[in-house]
Amino acid sequence: MNLYRIVNIVYRTLWLILIILIFTFDRSSNNSVYILGLLVILTIVAVVRAINSRNEWRPIAEKHYFENMTEETSKDD
Repeated sequence: MNLYRIVNIVYRTLWLILIILIFTFDRSSNNSVYILGLLVILTIVAVVRAINSRNEWRPIAEKHYFENMTEETSKDD
């Protein structure tokens, strides 16, 4: 297994744990600290993953954009 797959499994598991903690939330316990901490961690991981995904797709999108621009300019002539 590669590292990306392991990170993906851990990330989804942490989201599942967060949902379970929210469903079983009790105001009198210290679960709120764990829920907030887990929520902050998962938010940071989600933002980092989105930025990495954008950076991976950027060359593909730029290539597609430039190909479309050259096709449009050749049609105009």
